[in-house]
Amino acid sequence: AYAGDSVTLTMDHEIDISKIVTRGDNLEVAYAGDSVTLTMDHEIDISKIVTRGDNLEVAYAGDSVTLTMDHEIDISRGDMIVRKNNVPNIKNEFEAYLCWMNEKKMTLGKQYILQHTTNQVQVYIESLVYRIDVDTLEREDGNAMDLNEIGRVRLKTSQPIFFDPYQVNQKTGSFIIIDPATNVTVGAGMIRAGSTVIRDINEEKDYLANNDSSDVSPNVVWEPWNISREEREKRNGHEAKVLWFTGISGAGKSTIAKALEKKLWEEGKQTMLLDGDQVRHGLNGDLGFTSTDRAENIRRIGEVAKLFYEHGNIVLCTFISPFQKDREKVKAMFPEGDFYEVYVKCDNKVAQERDPKGLYKKAKANEISNLSGYDGEYQEPTNPLLTLDTASIDIDEAVNEVFDLL
Repeated sequence: AYAGDSVTLTMDHEIDISKIVTRGDNLEVAYAGDSVTLTMDHEIDISKIVTRGDNLEVAYAGDSVTLTMDHEIDISRGDMIVRKNNVPNIKNEFEAYLCWMNEKKMTLGKQYILQHTTNQVQVYIESLVYRIDVDTLEREDGNAMDLNEIGRVRLKTSQPIFFDPYQVNQKTGSFIIIDPATNVTVGAGMIRAGSTVIRDINEEKDYLANNDSSDVSPNVVWEPWNISREEREKRNGHEAKVLWFTGISGAGKSTIAKALEKKLWEEGKQTMLLDGDQVRHGLNGDLGFTSTDRAENIRRIGEVAKLFYEHGNIVLCTFISPFQKDREKVKAMFPEGDFYEVYVKCDNKVAQERDPKGLYKKAKANEISNLSGYDGEYQEPTNPLLTLDTASIDIDEAVNEVFDLL
């Protein structure tokens, strides 16, 4: 029986009365004698496919048939019958892209109803990973969504649901959210294939404290560089370095790094500029702005910077990187003396007046939260190689100070 069939399932070979599987329930093609899995984690064999008194070898889409199972089992609306090697995800926590469709703001932690296939369960929106600006497609931090806004959310249901990623199965990968007080549909979503939730959300702080960035994939062997960094440095005529510009939003990190890179380029140096906004459009586009995601963002950038460093480049990295521990982990990846931490210092009020990307304006309007320099934490470097106070020096002076280090 295919998805969409309306069939009668007989759960006991001696009793031919059982539950009805109706349109919208998910079935795979069934052959007599097949071994299949119920998503309640029970395995059954289909012993007979019966229709109008005749036994069939196979049932096709549109057929109305009775399935006789090898033993009695209770299933209900919302359960699925699938092949053993095609079992869906069975979870009560997952991530999804959600479009909010109600004039009342989305509320984190409020109880809603999730309608998924034929099943309804209670659901809570645990967190908003980020909002998506529909005009620029940029990620924005925030804690709520208004009418017609789209974002990536983490959901938790009162009981497990059986789902596939939307890109694999649109029927089992989509859902709507209903307000139980009004019975109005307030949102529609698509379930993501992956999640940045590494472990239970309550263990996030422990993870941050104990995460080891030296982990590698299993069953892999390190492959030495084909051309050594020393050989590349000799050809380039300069040593490879990593310049890590850290500071609050609006301090001037990107402005200084871009001007410095142009100067280095004009001097014939091999450079690579890694900017926070650029990497979050691709490599780190799946990450939000929680403490865990920020730590993972810096870990990945450190690995990318190391690749360019080993190829003999002067790598300029411009990231808020608010946590001292994350910056120290990146520094430990490079030989002593090759990682330059540059603290681009700026008074909060000055940065808010500059507001080059309009982030502080959004933070003041409660459109985004956890912005370093406003309501988000930023841990100042304890021992940077160089501090640039952009409230008291201009761009040219800042560029020259960094250039002199090289």
